Amino acid sequence: MNLETIISQPAEVLILLQKQAEIIELNAKEIKTLNEQLEWLKRQLFGRKSERFNPDQKSFDFLIEAIENRPPSEPEAAVETQVAAHVRKRTPHGRSILPDHLERVIVEVDIPDEQKILPDGSERPRIGYDDSEKLVYEPPRFHVKVTRRYKYGNPGDIEGPGVIQAPLPETLIPRCLADDTLLAHVAVSKFGDHLPAYRLEQIFKRSGIHISRQTMCGWLIALGLALWPLVGAIKRELFRIGLVYNDDTPIDLLEADERKPESKRIRTARMWVSSAGPRDGPWTVFDFTVTREAEGPKQFFKDYSGKIVCDAYSGYGSLAETGDGTKGIVLYGCWAHARRYFFNAYKGGDRKNGAEFVALIKLLYDVEESLKEKYKEEKDKEIIYKEILAERQEKSRPILDNIKQKIDVLLPITPPKSLLGKALNYAANYWDRLIRYVDDPQASIDNNSAENAIRPIALGRKNWLFIGSRESGEAAANILSILCTCKRAGVEPYAYLLDVIRRLPSMKTSELDSLLPTNWVKPQPADKP
Repeated sequence: MNLETIISQPAEVLILLQKQAEIIELNAKEIKTLNEQLEWLKRQLFGRKSERFNPDQKSFDFLIEAIENRPPSEPEAAVETQVAAHVRKRTPHGRSILPDHLERVIVEVDIPDEQKILPDGSERPRIGYDDSEKLVYEPPRFHVKVTRRYKYGNPGDIEGPGVIQAPLPETLIPRCLADDTLLAHVAVSKFGDHLPAYRLEQIFKRSGIHISRQTMCGWLIALGLALWPLVGAIKRELFRIGLVYNDDTPIDLLEADERKPESKRIRTARMWVSSAGPRDGPWTVFDFTVTREAEGPKQFFKDYSGKIVCDAYSGYGSLAETGDGTKGIVLYGCWAHARRYFFNAYKGGDRKNGAEFVALIKLLYDVEESLKEKYKEEKDKEIIYKEILAERQEKSRPILDNIKQKIDVLLPITPPKSLLGKALNYAANYWDRLIRYVDDPQASIDNNSAENAIRPIALGRKNWLFIGSRESGEAAANILSILCTCKRAGVEPYAYLLDVIRRLPSMKTSELDSLLPTNWVKPQPADKP
């Protein structure tokens, strides 16, 4: 467009300039959004994963920004100052005392016999001794247990059966080469200590025993599926509480279609965890599904009516839809998830607004921390709930109102694709769920009970690499349910699982409650079979 055309058509030029300005503004917003995403990805790959935040950091950020924008001042003359001496405290780090329950093996170190005789020929009296202790480790020792069943015959001329013999003792896994002790050890090693089967295979080989990883995986599948009655009892205890914390994590599943190469047979399955709150017991139940479709949680919670603390996964929405007037499920939000969105905005986008929201959420957590500390010794739940409700209404409610006001102001003027926009939309869309805990003293502020329970899966899957089949996933979920419930109940997992494996085959369904970790009593050595 030449100069004469511009002069003759000013209106068209203004329209063109306006369009260009709009394009420039859109490009600037897009560039800002892409830069935020790039910063977030760089933090995920190379940065610290910690989300710790100090509210004083807000002032520090603004101070740095002011210093960077201010021209450098003239250097001041150096001034000498005297610093008073100080005393540094040292924490003693002597040897720890070895536990009393460990067996003591005495190794006597004595002087030669000739030194025990005094110059006058009499024997030198012993006046005492000094002990020095060292902790001894003996590598695992294998032996073969032979169950010998005697046969009794009949000479032939007497009525009755020809040969009689005692039946084999009942076992949880019939015709299994592994004894109960080895089954419990393999299960705890893999799902409690996160050792993959190939590493256990190498450890056993050092003792001269070759057990293939395929064999051990077969044992674990059979064991996990056989433990379902006990897991069902744990699930009933969990549902009886009326408040469940639920979360899920991806885990690789190796499909059975051998026509595909192994790299093409890996698909993403899900491991779900449902747990009780810190005040409601140790109950933790895992569930394995091939996909993340809503049908998985629907099947798991089909007999449940109560409250679920969860994230924003859309599949939970169908659980709360009753439609028939019956008592259904009420969903509670998680402030840890909401905080993570605002923390990402603080780190990668709008530092000022992101920091303000993170600081306000920290005030909510400060209230919860003070309540936890204040009532940690109190056992009466009625007293605890009454006080928690009153303090949340007094202290947490005004903070929530402040957060909501800021969201309402910023949401209309913030680009929805920006990190701050995503945080604002998350909080606004799930606000009703996020504030329900204030009116319910039983509920926690977040879903950390489930997230803490599911954290070992993240460590374990780095070692296991994948789940071998659907049956393997279900068996793993059952064993994890028992071991995680044991851990939260303060029960030693190997001793507990060994006793369960020995007693479960002969137990009636009505007797299962005696095997729950909260009711379990460790058998004395004399009671062992």
